[in-house]
Amino acid sequence: MFDFLGTASKGFSSDKIRQAGDINVGRIEIKSLANGKTFNVTNQLLTIQIYEDLFAPFMSGSLIFSESLDFVANFPFIGEEVVTIRIFTPGFDKSQPADVINARFYIYKISDREKLADRNVVYQLHFIAVEAVTDLNTKISKAFEGNIREIVPQIVGTWLQGPQQDFKKNVKCTLVANKTKYVSNYWSPIKNINYLADRALDSKGNPTYIFFENRYGFNFISLDELNVNGNNGPKMIFLNNQVQDDIKPGGGSSRNILKQYQSIKEFEIVSSQNYMDNVMSGAYGSTIMFFDITKKKFKRITYQPSSKFNPKETHLNPTALFTSKLIATNKGVMFNDVVHSKMFGDEWDDVTSVTMRLERMSRLKMAEAFKINIVVAGRTDYTVGDKVRVKSYKNAPIQKSDSDTDSLDNTISGFYLIATINHVIDRKHHECHMQLIKDSYHGLSNV
Repeated sequence: MFDFLGTASKGFSSDKIRQAGDINVGRIEIKSLANGKTFNVTNQLLTIQIYEDLFAPFMSGSLIFSESLDFVANFPFIGEEVVTIRIFTPGFDKSQPADVINARFYIYKISDREKLADRNVVYQLHFIAVEAVTDLNTKISKAFEGNIREIVPQIVGTWLQGPQQDFKKNVKCTLVANKTKYVSNYWSPIKNINYLADRALDSKGNPTYIFFENRYGFNFISLDELNVNGNNGPKMIFLNNQVQDDIKPGGGSSRNILKQYQSIKEFEIVSSQNYMDNVMSGAYGSTIMFFDITKKKFKRITYQPSSKFNPKETHLNPTALFTSKLIATNKGVMFNDVVHSKMFGDEWDDVTSVTMRLERMSRLKMAEAFKINIVVAGRTDYTVGDKVRVKSYKNAPIQKSDSDTDSLDNTISGFYLIATINHVIDRKHHECHMQLIKDSYHGLSNV
């Protein structure tokens, strides 16, 4: 039988939770950097939203407060405040960073401030990772050389986080096979990292690196590696059309927390292959023409994905989102560019992204070609980059002879990555609004 909480069940005690979605708001604390004042505002909280995005470098969110002390005016808020948030699902091991949302953010905006009856004031504070503020105010003028895996942590540690920060985050940078050399011409840290992501290849030659923040810290990792993560089991199996409680033989029902966590409360298909968009964005093929100024030669590179996956690639499911009958060519999108081979000497032939650009563009586009939005009971160990599994059932009447596999909708069912997640939390309840993406179908195989 499926493990009660998937791969994250270690340390969880089911007798400490009443129902799925329970939450413990440990601390919401705001500190003024200007005068050092600190206030615990947990009791004034109405709602927390914490947002993560697989294709964005920083976490963000908002807090909604209701209070009668006019805290905003008396603190006062002048744009130099940080908020520390500590929340966790009851029963999780609070000593494990992966199980607890424990983070500090910079408050960058106040909105929707409204005075109500009885002197009550309601307002919303918007926050973002402190490193986002650092990135806005930092420009790097420096030459970099070496393996990309070594350059990225250097940029994060030296410029993005810096020695002045006392709330350090982990930096996960997986194996990168290639090296590069370039000059950062007063670029921000994130512009440097995105530049490196465009040029990074994993050990099999896949150009699918992305940089994002989740609750484990900063991640410089390829989509191919995310696709194979969870080989010991997905973080959770989500079930569409699932009854949440068990019916007792004598009548009534008993609470089944596993089913509550697995049950999808809301379900929406956002995109299930947009042919026109995929063609125009180069997902189905493209061509680049470029002129090498050093060698005085024109070259052309083409790329077109195959419905039979390349052995070097890893995908979430076994079947491509298109077949060999697809009407598409590598001439659907064409680019022009200029390169300077051996710009840094004979050791460095071509340090541009020309040779990998087309494949990267196609792979990243196809990675999110099939999207669904779901709302489920929240847990603090869900984060972007997690691999999950969805079982969705056909709308057609189910025959008695049908097995669970026969009744599954194999177009929707299969493995997904959590691409975005919005933790919506009040003092008593936690929901997760997720966007899941997949680059392949499960086909007709067993799910």
